[in-house]
Amino acid sequence: MNPPRASEWWLRLLLADRDRETVSGDLLEEYREAVLPARGERAARRWYRRQVLGIAWRSARTPLALGALCGAALGAWILVDTVRQPLSDDDALGIVVAFAAMLAVWAAMAAAVAWPTRRLGHGVAAGLLVGAATLLVLHVAAIARVVMFVDTIRARDDWQNLLVRYHRSGFATLRAYAVYEYVRQTPLILAIGAVGGALSGAVGGLVARLRPR
Repeated sequence: MNPPRASEWWLRLLLADRDRETVSGDLLEEYREAVLPARGERAARRWYRRQVLGIAWRSARTPLALGALCGAALGAWILVDTVRQPLSDDDALGIVVAFAAMLAVWAAMAAAVAWPTRRLGHGVAAGLLVGAATLLVLHVAAIARVVMFVDTIRARDDWQNLLVRYHRSGFATLRAYAVYEYVRQTPLILAIGAVGGALSGAVGGLVARLRPR
């Protein structure tokens, strides 16, 4: 008679305090009184998981959209900067400052998402999604920069190691090899975004939790 325990726990984690008993109770009632008798236990459990996934997706859309918007803005800036200064190397201090500013923006976005619920976990989850989405879109922009400007930026000092690897790789063109290298880094980029976003989200969630009632 009981729905999947993990899905039920996840559902209660996703919901705000004011909605937890109502939504989870209504879903449990429908599961026991309508779906389970009509479909049987296995199909009913699949139905319950789908409902929880739907709620999780609706909860994730806002942070994902915020992260994608942030990544698109940074990606556009990178492309414009490449047009303006195609041979300018990436400055280490500038990268650190930009990443620190991005972490602060992620924390603010996570605080905005967690503000209505005042839950630290919502801030962490929102920050994780925002961070991963931001760096994914930014990474796609970096790949686009390679495709469009490889013949120019290949002369940059910070590309010389990649050129050495390319000459040993057996790839027919530098563009194809550079895209391959960037695509291969995608899981690492997502992991960095998720970890950095979760840490920023913890700060944002704490701000939301400590706000005056």
